[in-house]
Amino acid sequence: MPRDPGPALSVAVVGGGIGGLTAALALNAAGHAVTIAERRTGFSEVGA
Repeated sequence: MPRDPGPALSVAVVGGGIGGLTAALALNAAGHAVTIAERRTGFSEVGA
């Protein structure tokens, strides 16, 4: 029997790194409204 997905949530994800963006994408795909808070003004490659 399929589960009832329940009501959509408004979710804040703090951090726009790979983990934060992945979580935001998954939450959005599940039907939730997502806001990402990131300290930097833009996204760019960092590290290796």
